[in-house]
Amino acid sequence: MPRRLCVQSANLLSAARIALTPAFVAAVWCAPRVAGLGWVAGILFVAIAASDVFDGRLARRYGSASSGGRALDHLADIGFILCALGTYTVQGLTPWWVPAAVGGAFGFYVMDSWAQRARAVPRLIGSRVGHLGGICNYSLVGLLAFNNIAGLHLLPPGLLANLFWLVPLYSTASVVSRVLAWRLPCPMTAAGRPCAHCEGTRL
Repeated sequence: MPRRLCVQSANLLSAARIALTPAFVAAVWCAPRVAGLGWVAGILFVAIAASDVFDGRLARRYGSASSGGRALDHLADIGFILCALGTYTVQGLTPWWVPAAVGGAFGFYVMDSWAQRARAVPRLIGSRVGHLGGICNYSLVGLLAFNNIAGLHLLPPGLLANLFWLVPLYSTASVVSRVLAWRLPCPMTAAGRPCAHCEGTRL
């Protein structure tokens, strides 16, 4: 593989995630009326989730991690999650406050990141709690894709309703963790660089 392509492979995966999002939404929307599209949605979810796993690894492997790459990665993530959850909401699968909680937490994340870098070039600053929240968001989208859209129906509606309440809980936890971080000094790594929270990570 050409070196230039290797360096850009992480950004290409993030861009692919953006490109696949409309296809996933279309498959989810049409699945109740077209046989087999539920499984197409499931396959698209696996591809999208895999791109999120490997883009960060490729960026670190080829030393191509950058603020622009992180922004593209996060844009691809939140775009997919909100489009997926929004579609589920219109279909009556999720309450409206599920995508609202995710969107609110992400909005706070962006504003907090830019506020911390007000004197420098604005960039997104990651956090461990936010990273775990992102994993939970992907898990919820995938669960609904296979359980409801593909028609496996392994989980009863009552259990799903309880799972939905976890979304505002971990979304609030991510906001609280960032507020608490304002009061703490930035721990430096052994190399004298800012910690992972302040330096930002490609998730």
